[in-house]
Amino acid sequence: MYDYHILGKYASALALTLAVGGAVGDSDATGADAVPHGDLSKFKWVALPEFGGREAIIYRSPDGRRVAAAFHESGSPSFTYPFDEFLVVTSGSVTVHVHEGSTFTLKKGDVAYFREGTSVDFRFSDDFSDITALVADHEVKWR
Repeated sequence: MYDYHILGKYASALALTLAVGGAVGDSDATGADAVPHGDLSKFKWVALPEFGGREAIIYRSPDGRRVAAAFHESGSPSFTYPFDEFLVVTSGSVTVHVHEGSTFTLKKGDVAYFREGTSVDFRFSDDFSDITALVADHEVKWR
């Protein structure tokens, strides 16, 4: 389902994004417990009806300002970003219309960085999925 070779190309950029504002491992955990890892299908997936899909949280910093997640989305929602998001498309495609800006399509292997306050309209393919890092100077929330 996922092309981990493509994800590997962007792993350092994702790690850098997560590190904005502090160290990635803010908890007291050490060793393997400090590194969320493994088969993406083994993480806890929950419904994300407002985006026609589901989500899995891979990591959330103790202060809630950094989140790594995976999403499966579909449909055509609109969204105004309450945080910054760096994403890597892992399957399918999404057409993005930035309000008062450009329209572009992202497909498997493409990346994008959305800044807090950006308003967009999405049109997801039925098989769209991504890996993402969400960061803010406040707790990251999208519900």
